[in-house]
Amino acid sequence: MTEIIDASKFSGRPMEITALLDTDPMLAHLPSDAVILTIEGARESLPLASKLLIDLQVMNDEAHDLCEELEVLLETLNPNHEHVSEIAEYLAKLVSQWQQTAKNLESTGTRVACLEPGRLEWYGVIDGNLALFSWALGEEDIEWYHAVDAGFNARKPLIEA
Repeated sequence: MTEIIDASKFSGRPMEITALLDTDPMLAHLPSDAVILTIEGARESLPLASKLLIDLQVMNDEAHDLCEELEVLLETLNPNHEHVSEIAEYLAKLVSQWQQTAKNLESTGTRVACLEPGRLEWYGVIDGNLALFSWALGEEDIEWYHAVDAGFNARKPLIEA
């Protein structure tokens, strides 16, 4: 079931979300577990979400290196060799850590749009229609959005009154 998260969970500010228009065709594409945030709620989650994104990037790089190491080891060692088992167990722990970090990120209402170079999105409402607030690593704040059926290159600036 789609959940609308009150920004007060992050900052104590009241939620000021515009109702979605019933005619918005993008509602059919909204995942059942989606969270819809106000821009304030998305901005409140950004510090934690960006840290978790960096953690995921580091784990991704480490997992890639471990997989390469396993490939090299398996060229000369038996799969049951102690060192192969150690690396495989470490990789399994890393995968478990990855899953928990991804779950923590999703609990903020954030979704990873792209791991590299690092882009995050939050479901929101713009002019009564479902949209995605958009942020990329290196940007100071969430200042962009795009339609749910459009990509990063279709971003438009958030213009706030």
